[in-house]
Amino acid sequence: MRLTIIGFGNQAKAWSQNLKDSAFPFRVALQPDSPSIHKVLALGMEVVEIGSPDFFEDRAFVLLTPDDTHHSFMNQYGHRFHPESLILYNHGFSLTKNSFHLDFPKLKHVLFAVKAIGSEIRQQFLSKGKFGAVYSFEFVNGETTTLEKWMNAMAKALGVNLGLFKTTFEHETQADLYSEQGLLCSVIPYTAGEMFKHLVESGIEPELAYLEVWHEMKLIAIAMVDKGPEGFFDLISPNALVGSEKGFERLITPEFKSNLKSLLTDIQNNTFNEELEQTNVPELRAVIRKRWANSPLMKTFKEMKAKE
Repeated sequence: MRLTIIGFGNQAKAWSQNLKDSAFPFRVALQPDSPSIHKVLALGMEVVEIGSPDFFEDRAFVLLTPDDTHHSFMNQYGHRFHPESLILYNHGFSLTKNSFHLDFPKLKHVLFAVKAIGSEIRQQFLSKGKFGAVYSFEFVNGETTTLEKWMNAMAKALGVNLGLFKTTFEHETQADLYSEQGLLCSVIPYTAGEMFKHLVESGIEPELAYLEVWHEMKLIAIAMVDKGPEGFFDLISPNALVGSEKGFERLITPEFKSNLKSLLTDIQNNTFNEELEQTNVPELRAVIRKRWANSPLMKTFKEMKAKE
């Protein structure tokens, strides 16, 4: 069964390149005026126009456009899919929020969430590294054996080699949002930014500060993933071990733990969804871009990248 990839952002591009290299049948679906059409064709891939008669010939589709576009897409095209067509979601958020399984009950709504950003999906595939995925068939009626075999083959062609692990749309949504809010997109970059500022203000050379608090994060993360929690703390030096305990006692305070838990509570009681609806995302992105664009850390980052 051929897969139609809807969109050609970072995730879709990585999926397409990996599937092409694995000779798995797929095509890319785009709007007729999409600037990505020539990019897809240049890579030797087939393009189909979203909404055209040819588009609905396939029976398996994956939504790889941003989550906030899924509601309008499904409202416009959901009723035109062949009954029992397979709709794959790379995250659980849009279905959990919009209840597409109730609006379009004849479609097979399947979670297939790859736990890696687009660039890493491609890089790990090329380097034969490891990345995983989770899935859910909770909104598929009837027998799923054939579907599971097809999905396993597609996952293998994509390069997934850690998993597949069974979950639910709701659980994937909560875990994904919580990891972003509590660690990956908040504590890590902003703590590194503050530490860089403190070091430079105290007279430390910015190049050294950059290597210590930004570049080394990747190396530390690799060690954490490879060794596990116990192995990681067995690995680090006595200085790092004692410093780790001091940082744990001083930074991971009861207030921090309470605030961290409150992020998950807001996700689970839909407070975050309400906040998301009220936020002007392009405006917020511009504010954050400006915050970092003019920062000493970004200046040093550019200088260091130029030396690579």
